[in-house]
Amino acid sequence: MFNKLKDLAEMKKQASAMRAMLAQEKIEAENHGVKIVMNGNQEVLQVEINPALNREEQEKYLKETFNEAVKKVQRLMAQKMMAGGFGF
Repeated sequence: MFNKLKDLAEMKKQASAMRAMLAQEKIEAENHGVKIVMNGNQEVLQVEINPALNREEQEKYLKETFNEAVKKVQRLMAQKMMAGGFGF
């Protein structure tokens, strides 16, 4: 039983280290003057919107750019896990 608790504590420690490492990564996506910067934990750090776009275009490109940024973060996470980039 104590081994299971020890394993659980180690997993929590590894997850915390993984989150800290991903927080240092920055991913950018840009589409028609709409730019989103995210960290590796999928937290939005910066949003820039082209003021020349009308509201409908802003909404469309913001959604597309956000989705692309999320995909880039997911690819980064997969690459790091496959390459053992988390140090585990």
